[in-house]
Amino acid sequence: MSAAAVERDHSASELKLVWEPLEIGSTRVKNRIMMTAQTTLFGRDNVLGDRHIEFFRERAKGGAALFITEQQAGHRISKGSFVEGCSAWEKRAIPQYAKLADAVHEHGARQFVQLFGCGVHDKGTMIMDEWHPLWGVSKLPSIVHHEIPMVMEQEHIDDVVREFGESALNVKVAGCDGVELHAAHSYLLGQFLSPAFNDRTDRYGGSVRKRCQVLLEIGESVRAQVGDSFTVGVRLSFDEFVGDAGITPDQTEEQLEILSTSGLFDFFNISGGGYYALHRAVAPMDVEHGFMIPFAKRAKGVVGNRAKVFVVGRIVDLHQAERAIAEGSTDMVAMTRAQMAEPHLVRKTREGREKEIRRCMGANECVARLFDNKPVTCAVNPSVGREARWGSETLRPVAPADAKTIVVVGGGLAGMKTAEVAGRRGHRVVLLEREKRLGGHLNQLLRLPTRKEWGIAIDNLTRAMEVAGVDVRLGVDATPALIEKEKPDAVVVATGARWDCDGRSQFRPGSPRLAGTEQENVIDVGTATTRALEDAGALGRRVVILEETGFYLPLGLAEILAQAGAAVEVVTPRATVGEDVMRTLDLPYVMPRLEEAGVACTTHTNVDRIEGDTVHVRSVWGGRPRAIQGVDTVVVSMLRSPDDALYRALEGRVAALHRVGDVVAPRRPVQHMYEGEELGRAL
Repeated sequence: MSAAAVERDHSASELKLVWEPLEIGSTRVKNRIMMTAQTTLFGRDNVLGDRHIEFFRERAKGGAALFITEQQAGHRISKGSFVEGCSAWEKRAIPQYAKLADAVHEHGARQFVQLFGCGVHDKGTMIMDEWHPLWGVSKLPSIVHHEIPMVMEQEHIDDVVREFGESALNVKVAGCDGVELHAAHSYLLGQFLSPAFNDRTDRYGGSVRKRCQVLLEIGESVRAQVGDSFTVGVRLSFDEFVGDAGITPDQTEEQLEILSTSGLFDFFNISGGGYYALHRAVAPMDVEHGFMIPFAKRAKGVVGNRAKVFVVGRIVDLHQAERAIAEGSTDMVAMTRAQMAEPHLVRKTREGREKEIRRCMGANECVARLFDNKPVTCAVNPSVGREARWGSETLRPVAPADAKTIVVVGGGLAGMKTAEVAGRRGHRVVLLEREKRLGGHLNQLLRLPTRKEWGIAIDNLTRAMEVAGVDVRLGVDATPALIEKEKPDAVVVATGARWDCDGRSQFRPGSPRLAGTEQENVIDVGTATTRALEDAGALGRRVVILEETGFYLPLGLAEILAQAGAAVEVVTPRATVGEDVMRTLDLPYVMPRLEEAGVACTTHTNVDRIEGDTVHVRSVWGGRPRAIQGVDTVVVSMLRSPDDALYRALEGRVAALHRVGDVVAPRRPVQHMYEGEELGRAL
């Protein structure tokens, strides 16, 4: 049973504490559920954008009590970490903050603004007309951006302290309810707190007390500007997860004692990780739900009643939030990605409509897009960032007399999403799926190590189709004749794609196929995974995986083969295996397991040919070839082709024929969901 199914066994009537109001400094919130800062890159001209406002408005309608904006530059040079990073220091930001405050206040919610500085985790040439040297606590550059900074002198620190206060005043003037100082995740204030970055010998470095000095000075500067009738708090990484090299839990307890004793701060927002451990800051599906709650409990033990404590960390269900509050671990529970996936999570839970909730599965599509400097969206909710276009009140129902009969062929994400949206609009929808279960290729993926939560995506859409009244028929081989018997007004083909095995590659231009791929011991990654899941020893004792996708599937296959005792080598022309898996922050969890299992990963390497049980490879940079001998099975993980035979057979036979998902072109799940939403609304 999936995690979502387990949680649905609970009753909303069991919840009590999550509904209680709370005083956070001068701010009263109506319940205990919030959203922390999550970078979305919806800004325009480096101030808060209208997409931001609609994003928060939708979730305020959904019942959450408190929101914190994504990071806003608290001083003049900290908006360049992303191309559309936002500024709070410039007064031109005030009108947008005012619109945001009005949007959330209308629905009884409260809005804080997060103030931050980048420090070394910035790009000094990001904004064309505002190039600048980075300001670093020390001379150590960012492990991600690598730009050597100028070490901050007293005048720079004084500027930061003053301008954070001015930024907080801008937020207050706009009508928002508070500010959060971002001292987590290795950004500027966190760099002062962390021994991994701070090796200063002046009054800002050395002891934990001295490393807290900047935060105390900024707190005083903010209070001087906004007074006591405005909520001010701090976000902290309780553990940077780099051992004694960085912030440890014991150090954070000391920080909390110092900061809470100051009386400057009304709350502490407990997170974890940083640029040396980003995979702990925004944990993917590899990580257990609620993994930060024990740290929050330690924080609450230090802070007591002097301030409120917030907690994050893959909390996706209000019943887990209830338990955390009941155990005294926290005062507020952040369900950030959970409410990206389901803006109305709070309201639907309170109304007993949990069956309608889209659950977050930790796919981290949201994070992956950040690495590309693209506006964020969600793998299970294509309306994220498109609330003005696709929000909860935008779906146009059809009159019963205008309802169409729509046949959807294929029960993967694209087909299910199209069917769900069309059904919610009032159309009569029949979905035909060849297999005995819904989910398409996800049914294979979710059986691999740590991937079971892909089942949540299937479960979300299965429940949504049921609510929408879609007629789902499994085990049906949809032929043109069978489809025509339904007398459809429209047919949607969502039959997916198949893995190729000819070895054609974008890394070897001009070569239509790889020599030797016609051999019986050469199979595609989909077939290989199916066989290995049935019998982990089915591919033999030595396996070579030719990997060019960057996806998780070949790595998951390598893991189960190696765990069964096979010698596995993954060969890729890319700079690393699993480039896409790195973008979703899964790779730091996957690679240690592969190392432990003995999987060899060979990068910057092309395959020349396959001859019998020998695979001939060569560095992409030239040099001598190498022969991998004694190979039982060669697995090809390269390209996919649309499975479009049914679509071609239906051309000219039905009045309105559409295709959606991988049958158009094999792509990412998030693109399938977008197309399903778009087509379902258009039908």
